[in-house]
Amino acid sequence: MSRLPLKPSVIKRLFALSKNECAYPDCKERIVNEHGTVIGEICHIEAAEKEGERYNESSNDEHRRSFENLILMCSNHHKKTNNVNEYTTEKLLKFKLEHESGNYLVSDSIVERAITKYMEQNNSNESSGNQFNNQATNQNIGSQIGTQHNYYDGSKEKINIEGIRSINHKFKSVIDSIKRDAAEPTKEVIDFRDEYKQRLARVVHSIPLKHLRFRKNNGRIIADVESYEKESKNILNEEDDATQDILRSFLLSNDKEKNEELKKSLSKNGQQQPAIITCDGFLINGNRRKMALDELYKSSNENSQFEMMRVVILPDDVTELEIQKIENRYQLQSEGKSEYQGLNRAIKIKRNIENGFTLEAQLRDDPNFYDLPKKEFDKKVKEFEKNFLKPLECVDRYLDTFNREGMYNTISEGVNDKEGRWQAFIDYSNFYTGTLLNKQKLTEFKIKENEVGGIENAMFKIIRKRSLSVQGTDIGKVHDFVRKMPKYLANEDAKKLIIEIKDVPENISDELKYDKDGNKLSEREIDEKWGADNREKILGNLIKAYRHVNNQQDRDKPLELLEDALKKLQHNNLKIENMGTEYYDLALDIINQIIDKADSIFKAVDGARYNLKKLTKNNRK
Repeated sequence: MSRLPLKPSVIKRLFALSKNECAYPDCKERIVNEHGTVIGEICHIEAAEKEGERYNESSNDEHRRSFENLILMCSNHHKKTNNVNEYTTEKLLKFKLEHESGNYLVSDSIVERAITKYMEQNNSNESSGNQFNNQATNQNIGSQIGTQHNYYDGSKEKINIEGIRSINHKFKSVIDSIKRDAAEPTKEVIDFRDEYKQRLARVVHSIPLKHLRFRKNNGRIIADVESYEKESKNILNEEDDATQDILRSFLLSNDKEKNEELKKSLSKNGQQQPAIITCDGFLINGNRRKMALDELYKSSNENSQFEMMRVVILPDDVTELEIQKIENRYQLQSEGKSEYQGLNRAIKIKRNIENGFTLEAQLRDDPNFYDLPKKEFDKKVKEFEKNFLKPLECVDRYLDTFNREGMYNTISEGVNDKEGRWQAFIDYSNFYTGTLLNKQKLTEFKIKENEVGGIENAMFKIIRKRSLSVQGTDIGKVHDFVRKMPKYLANEDAKKLIIEIKDVPENISDELKYDKDGNKLSEREIDEKWGADNREKILGNLIKAYRHVNNQQDRDKPLELLEDALKKLQHNNLKIENMGTEYYDLALDIINQIIDKADSIFKAVDGARYNLKKLTKNNRK
């Protein structure tokens, strides 16, 4: 049987993320030349036919033509990767993930030519050429591209999310055939487009849970999703059952305490508000309720009261931008959704911005901020930048330092992760902006510009160490220490000790990353081993720095300050003959200020002594 035709929407998406370069590492060969001619090739990771390279019998034709199974290469590297012993499926998937980090503006005509060239590549064993051409000619490709974050540079051209969302028609037909009108109340007004304002109600349907699916682009678990994709080198496809199980596990572990509360509420009171789904069954609002109902269904011997979910179904023509707005309104706006107040929210806000939903637009869509006067609104924008976006920039630099790009679960594993580092990055971001980017502060603390990078590197290692507990000191928790950094930098000896921490290695040896059975440790376990290996250097320097700072504070008491001032005036280097004649006038001005200050201090101390004597004399009477 002939292989299925390629989808133009898939090919356009493939080109759009390609940077117009071959996916083979370090190959800069173009896929489309300056004249618009397609010179690269569309390649299967797992072959489309049994005779092909890396053919997977357990796969299916739909997957074989999917975005996840296609990669763009120059003809030379396409041939080279035919060596299946060296170029395994896992290796090519890694090439693909690392390659798709940028955007390339591709026209429909280029997509048509790419598909035509693909047909010519396979003409000897394909009979579907006319079908390719008909699809490419008759479909509006530009409106069919779905969105997927692939670690691209946010400074480049962004994916357009204003087009109509791609629909899985097989899933939609199932939803259409099984949906039933729900019991009273049978209609619900949802916050979609202007329907809430107009009070336009939509029908509430009842649908079996097993036909509803979690979305991976869910703000509640976005850090887990991106970390998993980066660490596993596997792009999650939310249409797969295996991915659904992975997303469920993320939701289950996200906030166990609240999950239990939700299950109790659903068990006692049932579902109070309908969920919101796409026409093909993906949940926009209600992912956690589905997860909880699934758990109740299994734990109650499949009790039918937990088998169905009340939902409102969005129309077919909903756009990705509208979906982001719905999630923003129902899940991210500040109406008690505490689990979104942190790393997940920061990532979601940033991804929305990268996909064309600006921070200003997100805030204007929030009823708490939409009608603020411009001055107050601009202040609110800066507040969100300060509390979410700037700390996330620091997180990204931190992850880059330890070669963990995208592994956000190493920062925090959920809202109740007491060992999480998010608060430390909020405080570090304030320190970075207020001190390391402030020329006046750099001058005040005598920090050279070439020392800034070393200070940041040292701070990242202190944050990674996480536990700074040392008996007999008051160094405090990581975020407490970060807040005190200006005090440490003000002491020259303490500053040197902090900067020395940059010399601590970023990694541990590979053999230490595995347990005795050969299983790779989790990133948090690797952190613990790294922290143990470098404890002496990091905490040793921090203890010394702490002592320098506190010894200075002890010296800053009034009598000690006077003694220090006298010592400086009596210093051996204070020789007038060594002073340049051009400084005489300035020196006299300073001496007069010293005399005035000394006289003022003398009168204050003498007055305090007199008052004490007077008070003592009165007490004796």
